[in-house]
Amino acid sequence: MSQSDWEIVQRIIKGESESFGEIVTRYKKSVFSLCYRMVKNNEEAEDLSQEIFIKAYNNLKKYNPQYKFSTWILKIATNTTIDSLRKKKIETMPLEEEISSKSETASAEVIYFHQQNKTAIESAIEGLPIEYRTLIILFHQHGLSYKEISESTNLPMSKVKNRIHRARNILKDSLKDVKEEEAQWTAKQVQI
Repeated sequence: MSQSDWEIVQRIIKGESESFGEIVTRYKKSVFSLCYRMVKNNEEAEDLSQEIFIKAYNNLKKYNPQYKFSTWILKIATNTTIDSLRKKKIETMPLEEEISSKSETASAEVIYFHQQNKTAIESAIEGLPIEYRTLIILFHQHGLSYKEISESTNLPMSKVKNRIHRARNILKDSLKDVKEEEAQWTAKQVQI
């Protein structure tokens, strides 16, 4: 039977430091994914991931079991990565959400069309202010709820909802050409 995160944390606090490997195993993909999507550099994401797990280990006594461990560690990841971006004054945070279009039956034209849309979407997300990009990534890529985002970013729930709403409106406006192009392409395909 698998132990809960809280049980593992308690073992680590009591001196079983090797148990931290289980925490790393459970969350390394999520932490790395978040870092990579924010910095878009493999090595930097790996370095940040290591830094995040070190911070998590050093602060395990501060973890409150009232909240999900995943929320707590992603909060550390978000804050650490944002701090790194601010230090470097980098303002890019792409979301590489795959558009599942590459089926075996898809034509080269369809694959190209969807790849172009994916690139446009990534570019639009990169153009969002950092405070919006972070929330969009946490909500859409990591599937966090508004409440979990609020907890992980220390923002009031109303501000989280407001920023995600604004980000979606910005994306909607900046991607309207993609939508119009897709509608025209679809109409053309129907006529063929």
